[in-house]
Amino acid sequence: MEDCRSENGAAPAGERKLPIIDLSLDEHKAAAALREACITFGFFYIVNHGVSDDLIADTFKQSERFFSQPLEEKQKCASGVLLKGYYGMGEETVDPVKQTTGGTKESFEFSQERSPDKAIATPERPFHRPNVWPEEATLPGFKQTMLNYFEGMFDAGMRLLRVLALALELEPTFFVEHYTDSVATARLLHYDATLSDTDAGLYACGEHTDYGMMTLLKTDDVPGLQIQWPDGEWVDVYPLERAFIVNIADMLEHWTNGLFRSTNHRVLNTTGRERYSIPLFFDSNMDVKVECLPTCCSAENPAKYDPVMSGTWLLEKLQATYITADGGS
Repeated sequence: MEDCRSENGAAPAGERKLPIIDLSLDEHKAAAALREACITFGFFYIVNHGVSDDLIADTFKQSERFFSQPLEEKQKCASGVLLKGYYGMGEETVDPVKQTTGGTKESFEFSQERSPDKAIATPERPFHRPNVWPEEATLPGFKQTMLNYFEGMFDAGMRLLRVLALALELEPTFFVEHYTDSVATARLLHYDATLSDTDAGLYACGEHTDYGMMTLLKTDDVPGLQIQWPDGEWVDVYPLERAFIVNIADMLEHWTNGLFRSTNHRVLNTTGRERYSIPLFFDSNMDVKVECLPTCCSAENPAKYDPVMSGTWLLEKLQATYITADGGS
């Protein structure tokens, strides 16, 4: 494994390190490294992903501009439905057992920009409502920057899907075919300067696993993300220059019969500084049946999980997480 250096310097000596997957390598070589990372950690870095440094920097600048607005301006983008628009501090609780309050963060969420005839929510397509954007005159360039970033991240995710399929001894297009009408969602996150106190149940973001396929994450240089190492210890994950942090989520763990790990993680504020991050929850179409892959089960290792529909699974999980959203149904 390579040294995991942050964008603001090196990780402390002796820190445990995650694998780095180079997407410029031959797909089969990258797949072998990816398989080991997903089995052992469920978290890894990707480099040579194709998203430019300038676009990443512009996206973080626009994110800071949005969150620096007065609350009444941000609330103009609050939709009250899942995965669209603004959510204020404390509106998401991912760990109701240990968290005494919602996380010390606010967010702005958006997906691909659909044409008006396709941006219509139905009970079968609850996440297909139109995106909610601030007025162009209020935040010039915000919408276009976000859409450009979403496109770049989505393309990186599609490249990763091919490697993922090969890592599972499947045809490289196996997962790609389930992303023709993806409900992938990008989330701008702003954590305030409140120090976390786990004894008091105060987290920047509580302990959880992600719900869908996988998550691609970019953060600023402020630490905070921690993952639960295979031995149970909580370990800091540091930003790595020109890399994205990727983690496996619950549906992929189900698909692989538990072979690939959906790893518990959290965010703690230990610095007293604000923090910005941007995850892309890289989820599939709504109508995908998630059941044990043929390469992940046998007579000696039967399927551990019942089949689920991806959209139903996501909706149930998200409705239990957000206190103000109706799911768009």
